[in-house]
Amino acid sequence: MRTLLAAALLVLPALAAPAEPTCRGTLSGKVTGSFTCDVALVEPGDGQATFMVQPRGPVPDVPAYAPGAFRLPLPVTAGVFTLDDLGMGKASVAAEGGALYTATKTTGQRGEVTLVLRSVKQDPKKPGVWIAHGTYRARLIPAGAGKQGEVVVEVSF
Repeated sequence: MRTLLAAALLVLPALAAPAEPTCRGTLSGKVTGSFTCDVALVEPGDGQATFMVQPRGPVPDVPAYAPGAFRLPLPVTAGVFTLDDLGMGKASVAAEGGALYTATKTTGQRGEVTLVLRSVKQDPKKPGVWIAHGTYRARLIPAGAGKQGEVVVEVSF
């Protein structure tokens, strides 16, 4: 999976425009803040697509965060996708003091994810790349024992 995400990361600089981003996100719950971002929806060549929210910078008082990257079945179409529908992936936010909050899908599932693709069209200039608009919401739960609360990641793009 790391190889697939690395491939998607290589595409992000080509997708990012210097103009004001249309992708914006918030963190709420045990960790709060807001961020600008880029969204990539690419096919790395393995028969699935990768959806990735890549933040453009840090969030004050948040040690680390990765809003989300999940696999999607092909063909990519508009619709509503939950963690049950998505392939492998992960969203994570680290809180000050060491707590880690995650929503994941690997051999099991934790947390909740809803991806709403309102419109999706293939980029005519870039094979294997889609231009997408919609929303993404992930409810992250503590990854370790003894931690309480949740973090909600919400992104519009």
